[in-house]
Amino acid sequence: MAALGSLNALDDVSGASLDRLTELASHAFQAPVAFVSLVEADRQRLVSRKGLPMAQMHIRDSICAYTIGSTEVMVVPDLRSDARFASNPLVTGSPHLQFYAGAPLFTKNGVAIGALCIMDKEPRSFSAEERRQLETLGTAVMNELELRALTGRRDPVSGLPNRHQFSLDYTSWAARTPNRQCYAILVDVLDAPLASEAGQVLGMAPLEALINRAGVRIKVALDGIAEVYHVGVTRFAFVVALPGREAVERLVDELQARLTRPMMAAAVPMSPLFHAGICEVRMGDDSSDDVIRKMLIGLHSAISAKATRRWYSSNRDEALQRGYRLAADARRGLLEGEFHLVYQPRFRASDLCPVSAEALIRWNHPDFGPVSPREFIPVFERTALMGEVSEWVIDQALTQLKRWREDGLTLSLSINLSARDVARPGIAEELVAKILDKGLECKDIEIEITEGEWLHAQSLPGEQLKLMATAGIKLSIDDFGSGYSNFSYLTELPVSSLKLDKSLIDNVASDERSCLKVQAIVKLAKRLGYTTVAEGAESEDQIIKLRSLDCDELQGYALSRPLGSTQLAELLTSKCR
Repeated sequence: MAALGSLNALDDVSGASLDRLTELASHAFQAPVAFVSLVEADRQRLVSRKGLPMAQMHIRDSICAYTIGSTEVMVVPDLRSDARFASNPLVTGSPHLQFYAGAPLFTKNGVAIGALCIMDKEPRSFSAEERRQLETLGTAVMNELELRALTGRRDPVSGLPNRHQFSLDYTSWAARTPNRQCYAILVDVLDAPLASEAGQVLGMAPLEALINRAGVRIKVALDGIAEVYHVGVTRFAFVVALPGREAVERLVDELQARLTRPMMAAAVPMSPLFHAGICEVRMGDDSSDDVIRKMLIGLHSAISAKATRRWYSSNRDEALQRGYRLAADARRGLLEGEFHLVYQPRFRASDLCPVSAEALIRWNHPDFGPVSPREFIPVFERTALMGEVSEWVIDQALTQLKRWREDGLTLSLSINLSARDVARPGIAEELVAKILDKGLECKDIEIEITEGEWLHAQSLPGEQLKLMATAGIKLSIDDFGSGYSNFSYLTELPVSSLKLDKSLIDNVASDERSCLKVQAIVKLAKRLGYTTVAEGAESEDQIIKLRSLDCDELQGYALSRPLGSTQLAELLTSKCR
């Protein structure tokens, strides 16, 4: 065996994988077998480099057990002549090993965890230089093992096992105890908005200290009960085997009491928040990713409800899956003609003559059938799809209005835009250009926007709305009175009409308080110069009451359902002769 005094084969061992390091050892010492044996493994793996067969054996019976118990490189020139190994099955049987050299692997605190070993089926001598080379490779192997433990499987803030380690451990549990009934819990100790605010105020170091302390608390609380994993910035997961749901809920409630005690961060006492998502787990039925996903569904349900804990809900899961499917299919649906527009007319209250219409999008999904915009619009608004869908609606609506104009029909058309649409720079100029390109006038178009806290004059949406109004486009506040209602922006923005939400209209004919609300809004709106539109009128009694309250326009099933373009043309022709 040739000595490698120059260490040419060992020039680049930094960052090499374990397989690469064993390959280097085999090549450097011209040994047919090189492998890493670890104390924590029940078996050792022999890596053949020169055609020797693969073999496995219990580590108690291995030659490496002697190396692990020593403090320096152990060399056995002829295993047959050593009483400790003469009867070892690797010596007496295949692959009939005769030479052995191994370097023990020590952690930084001096604990022996394994050995890097080389073997040959011929007796050999081993020089001092070669011992040093084996030690060098052993150090490289130890560095690789520690790097894996520190960077690949541990969270740097808490020091706890991370999500990757959770996946590995869960897969191992499922293999060892299939069909075992357990419960998986995901805990969030600091809501994202609060964490962001704390980071801005305190800086990252105190925030990380806060998360670290929360990790310590949960680990101590669950000591002897479950292994804790740091699977998100402020989220910790664990799996327990308890008798039933009540026992799990008691555990979570006890955990909540311990974790929400005030903690100091940069001399400021902080009260951690607590939300938990829980799911039942039958080992082997779900992958680790599915378990985390189900815990997340429960957790976000708890956060949405501002509750301490929520269980995984299959109904919520199905709704989320369906929403994701709708989002994924939308672009294809636009290209393949699955979407279309219908038009619901608005009637002048004084004579019930149709004077305008609202363009409404519909989707006939190939698998789900007709899907309500109440379902798919919120999905689109949470993604980048809303802009594409709104642009399609604008193009289709303007094209149809142009056709009606060519047929001699005069009416204005309302188009809905989302807050995200209006917040896009240049939307006003693009809309005006599209209108003029169709040969239409800006006064023919009304843009409906839903009121909300985002609606301010001194903002990008406010600036875009003012540009639209300056060009002659009418602006309407949709769903007025359904939730956030603030008359202050009405004096700041060039709004022309208010559409009273259906919730205000439902009981207007039967409930005196509802009637008074509508009456007060209509009177104030008229004094401020706004047109009032009552939407969602579904009965004759409502129509009569709304006309008596001096609403300007009415819209709803009591007068007309949404119609196709041809049907609306026929209605206009028959009603306004």
